[in-house]
Amino acid sequence: MFVSALLSATLIVPAADAAKPFEFKDGDRIVWLGNTLVEREQRYGYWETALLAANADKTITVRNLGWSGDTVFGDARAGFDNAAKGYERMVSLALELKPTVIFVSFGTNEAFEGKDGLPKFEKGLEKLLDSLKPANARIVLFSPREFLPSPSLPDPKTANANLALYRDVIKTVSEKRGLRFADLFDAKRSPAGSLTDNGIHLTEIGYRETASLFLSALGIDSPTASREKLEPLRRAVVAKNEQFFNKWRPQNETYLFGFRRHEQGKNAKEIAEFDPFIAKAEDEITKLRKGLK
Repeated sequence: MFVSALLSATLIVPAADAAKPFEFKDGDRIVWLGNTLVEREQRYGYWETALLAANADKTITVRNLGWSGDTVFGDARAGFDNAAKGYERMVSLALELKPTVIFVSFGTNEAFEGKDGLPKFEKGLEKLLDSLKPANARIVLFSPREFLPSPSLPDPKTANANLALYRDVIKTVSEKRGLRFADLFDAKRSPAGSLTDNGIHLTEIGYRETASLFLSALGIDSPTASREKLEPLRRAVVAKNEQFFNKWRPQNETYLFGFRRHEQGKNAKEIAEFDPFIAKAEDEITKLRKGLK
């Protein structure tokens, strides 16, 4: 079954009840912000597929804006510009997509700064959430995952202690703002197997085997359809993600939008030509999702 396969003056707002399932609505548009964990998920689509299958009676679209190595400050997105440009890019595109739900998944990279970096991280997370307010979206804050032992890395005990501190900050912020906190931290609950390629980054098997944990963090039961029945939906999700990635992160974006746009900037108009391919993939996702009801 798929369940085993995917496996001060501050106003204190009552925390969202983590025991209750996060409620998705028909027509929800999810924008997913995060680091490597989020960006790599779009390659495999197991988590997104599980989410769609668990809400087969609803039309839900997902736009993955993950960026490997990124932080709440948008550092990795800056390219040849300063970090402020990367942050501006992250927020502006997220708002442009008009989300009704925003998944926020940061903290892994920031945790390398240890305890000393906690105040900076908390301030950055608060700023990001304030910047996303114009969307008026329901927000889920995901914790980072702890590292697993790996022959290629030192003992992860110290790193995991730091990650736990950052997880706790995310939880505190979610409670203060009344947002959903989705805890992905405890990797020990994961099934055995080659979940990561280095103790940190999930492999395809890792995403497949932790999909049920992803849903559990949202309070959602895993779908009961078999892996084989869900495979066409997953392939459609991956195809959609690829087309959307090509649109918002074209390989030659420096020439299209960056400091060399004077050379090929006129071709930027072709970016809109990805839209029909994205729409076609969404139509396929809708057809396959309806077949699961």
